[in-house]
Amino acid sequence: MKVSVKNCEKIKNGYLVEVEPKDILYIDGKGGQLGDRGKIEEAQILEVKESGVVVDRELEYGEYEVKIDYIRQEDIACQHTAQHMFSAIAYNDYKLNTVGFRMAEEYTTVDLDSNEITEEVIEELERKANEVIKKAIQLKIFIMNNEEARKIEGLRKAIKEKVVGDVRFVEIPGVDLGACAGFHVENTKDIQLFKIINHEKIKGNYIRFYFLAGERALKDYSFKHKLSKDLCHVFSCKDYEIMEMLDKTLDEKKKIESEYKNLASQYVEFLANKLLKESEIVGEYQPIFYFGDSTVAQFLGKFMGEKNILITGFNNNFSIIAQNFNCKDFIQYLIKEKSTLKGGGNQIKGNFKGDIEEKELKKLLVEYIER
Repeated sequence: MKVSVKNCEKIKNGYLVEVEPKDILYIDGKGGQLGDRGKIEEAQILEVKESGVVVDRELEYGEYEVKIDYIRQEDIACQHTAQHMFSAIAYNDYKLNTVGFRMAEEYTTVDLDSNEITEEVIEELERKANEVIKKAIQLKIFIMNNEEARKIEGLRKAIKEKVVGDVRFVEIPGVDLGACAGFHVENTKDIQLFKIINHEKIKGNYIRFYFLAGERALKDYSFKHKLSKDLCHVFSCKDYEIMEMLDKTLDEKKKIESEYKNLASQYVEFLANKLLKESEIVGEYQPIFYFGDSTVAQFLGKFMGEKNILITGFNNNFSIIAQNFNCKDFIQYLIKEKSTLKGGGNQIKGNFKGDIEEKELKKLLVEYIER
């Protein structure tokens, strides 16, 4: 299959190429579906737009061989047919209308017009979808002229007014009939498996469903099966005991954290005395620096006096606390002197982050005080 490159323009994420014929590749987002990928000679196709094809390198005017990724097309066909099937079951059996559909590289979403769908109904939706797959229903794809197409009654989704010319229909006999120009499987058995992986309320009135079909669902099952086995090994338990063991571990973690905080609060008094003895007076202030455990740092502030400036840090995240010192102004000074830092605060406390050595931070604080 060949295309002619008519124009090539450098854009932000690659090169926008105008090709003839224009309809050789499926456009991203058309009908909610993902677009084609592949190569134009050695140039990778990154996106297909109405205005042209985005590729990863410049192409001269001329004729090129196009290699479409048909494995990707099969995956898209599987997800798209699964969406028709799911939306049809939701409408036919529960009077739930599909008000949104989006296919992504990782999953597909369908928005249904209700915010009160029970877990029981959700389980039924998934089960009924897999029953349709097992029935191995042969799809029918046919084209009708526009006038005749608009006479068909009872379509789950009305034909849009902007559609002109012939209309392409996709039918899952006994399940769904609708106008669609996208990719679809030949038989429902080709979908193999349908799995709802999540659902959430959106915009207050709808529920968004996330699903996987075909190889995506099988790969997801394989990953989660391995994850389950690994967790069983970690906890030395059966798969049905994982949540119980996890709850037990989290409870133990909370207990240990509580005991550690108690020990840290007792240790801080000795640490504060040590830091105060070792620190130097700068002008009217006595700066204290601690770049260690973040839990210990939380308790240091209550042992500081009116003339102390406490700066703590952990993993390039810093805090400053002082009673009679303008923390906000100092942070602004820091950012001015070292542009890689970011932060803010108020008169008595603030936070800043970035890559700065303890020695340099101390030097900048002394310089600020002695201005």
